[in-house]
Amino acid sequence: TLEENDLFGKPGSIYNVDETGLQLNNRPGHVLAEKGTKDVVTMTSGEKGETISCIACCNAEGVFLPPVCVFKGKNLKSEWTDSMPPGSDIVMSQKSAYVTANIFFNWFRNHFLPRKGEEKALLILDGHSSHCSCVELLETAEANNVILLCLSPHTTHYLQPLDRAFFKSLKTFYYQACREWMQSHPGRKLGRLQFGELLTKSWGKSATVGNAMSGFKAATVGNAMSGFK
Repeated sequence: TLEENDLFGKPGSIYNVDETGLQLNNRPGHVLAEKGTKDVVTMTSGEKGETISCIACCNAEGVFLPPVCVFKGKNLKSEWTDSMPPGSDIVMSQKSAYVTANIFFNWFRNHFLPRKGEEKALLILDGHSSHCSCVELLETAEANNVILLCLSPHTTHYLQPLDRAFFKSLKTFYYQACREWMQSHPGRKLGRLQFGELLTKSWGKSATVGNAMSGFKAATVGNAMSGFK
């Protein structure tokens, strides 16, 4: 695909997009204690917490697009956007916080296209139905000089840059921020009002040039194939 479209040597035109779920609770980390200690405690949430989908996209040059997050519900409250990363957005979905074909198409049209420029671009994504079942998406991509490349099933763990070097880092820093918030606010429950602040802290630490470049490097055929058994 890169050869056919003359995209070798143009890392700024090669993108990867995917989504991950972040929960509004904290996950207890490791606790350091003396060997033989019987009571080792840590603070954690007593509830499972709400799951929020976060759409992430970056190119091989190391540039991340601002995230778009999906909340379950009908009405968006303006205060939920407080302290979100600059340029980011929140969309509402009545049935669940999963990314639907319509949500993904709106992300592509309103969030991706204005930022990718007029040059030809390659957008790498997995084969989930929300990514490739919308005819309007395919037509809009073709009309705007975007090549959509779906990865083969069961290969994204090795071939998708965001899976290789970004999502683990994002979740690590996000749940660390959740733990710190709960320790600073004992007895209070994490909610949508705090999500923007927590995401901004973790996004700033994870959405780095180094992580993006490392992801694309790890996903090249030679490096990725070394992971297959």
